[in-house]
Amino acid sequence: MKTLHLYNSLSNKLEEFIPIDKNNIRMYACGPTVYSSPHIGNARPLVIFDVLFRLLRELYGNVTYVRNITDVDDKINKRAHERDISIQELTSEVIEEFHKNLFFLNILPVTYEPRATFHIQEMIEIISKLIDKGYAYKANNHVLFRVKALKSYGVLSKRTLEEMIPGCRVEIAPYKEDPLDFVLWKPSKESEPFWDSPFGKGRPGWHIECSAMSYKYLGTQFDIHAGGQDLIFPHHENEIAQNYGAFDILMANYWIHNGLLLVDNQKMSKSLGNIISLNEILQKYDGEIIRYVLLSTHYQKTLNWTEQIVHQAKQSLDRMYGALNLASEIFDIINISENTLDALCSNLNTPLALHELNSIANKIYKSTEKKEINYLCSVLKKDANLLGLLQRENWFQQQNIISQEEIEALIKERNLAKSQKDYVKADQIRDYLLSKNIKIEDTKNGVIWKTL
Repeated sequence: MKTLHLYNSLSNKLEEFIPIDKNNIRMYACGPTVYSSPHIGNARPLVIFDVLFRLLRELYGNVTYVRNITDVDDKINKRAHERDISIQELTSEVIEEFHKNLFFLNILPVTYEPRATFHIQEMIEIISKLIDKGYAYKANNHVLFRVKALKSYGVLSKRTLEEMIPGCRVEIAPYKEDPLDFVLWKPSKESEPFWDSPFGKGRPGWHIECSAMSYKYLGTQFDIHAGGQDLIFPHHENEIAQNYGAFDILMANYWIHNGLLLVDNQKMSKSLGNIISLNEILQKYDGEIIRYVLLSTHYQKTLNWTEQIVHQAKQSLDRMYGALNLASEIFDIINISENTLDALCSNLNTPLALHELNSIANKIYKSTEKKEINYLCSVLKKDANLLGLLQRENWFQQQNIISQEEIEALIKERNLAKSQKDYVKADQIRDYLLSKNIKIEDTKNGVIWKTL
């Protein structure tokens, strides 16, 4: 079996992945807060951790993957009020949109997709444990986590208590024992949803939701916790604190975080007007093109979204689909190729894996042996599946460009014209293909073509 190495934010080191139980790998990823349409930044962790899910299944077989939905939150309450609709209407609408986006991005269904509002009782039980053990206290109809009671607080973010207050959004409240103490339970306003609890009518804080849902489906300790770098502090730090306080154990052994996404080297914001919704971009481009872009930069690095990188992704996919169309038969390949698997086992090096897919496509175009072409196309299809790519039927028709059959027929017609020294006609065919964004090149191995 290949050895998987992942960069662990907990140790700040590249580590060999050693599962708790190799017969059931357990992974949790923070999902969306369903108050508005997802944007392309939200799509990055969804795609990255889908590849990790696929890789773990390839290596180990059985994987339990949990990705939650936060459907109780201040942002949800505010947005529902602004739109003058119920909270249920808003969350149902956004969840439906979210699931459609997952489909178009070729993201596999997770094992469990728990919603926060369905797990209030589990949250209450953990909060009660924290109170009983002295890690939490009641104050002014709130329940708060007592940060200084946990000596290991800061183990993930590597911040001292003094470093945590400046720059972090600490709610200063007179009923807190310490400014860093965070909310586990709070009273609801008159128009807000509430649940009965031993602490009074109210609703949970954000951090306790993930602690409860991961515990419910994965137990007190599991293998991997995943999310964006922006969640390291305070969200993931607080999750660790809650679970350690309640169960005396570190909740996950490996903490995997993806980098941010910029648009033309700028952070997405309302003030700049550069927030790109997934709905908007999926109306313009096929989801596989978006997926390719999101995999083209290593997950730990900042990804800069530009029209150029989207165009390059489309070119690469066009070329790979063109290569697949050269096969007369695609058959089942048992194993992923060594190079592709090595790339992904090396801390999810998706850019290197994509490079390998393009290399296989190049070999297909250069080959003149039908048997070899069929074999290489089968390998390309198998490897691409691990990245969630090359899943479309009739790609060229869907992209509204000239078909593979038309291109091949025109190339044959051009070759015939050249053999008859009718260079005017040959040039006309070349120019026609160019007008359809198809560039042809005469090489020693024959004519090859690519999309522009």
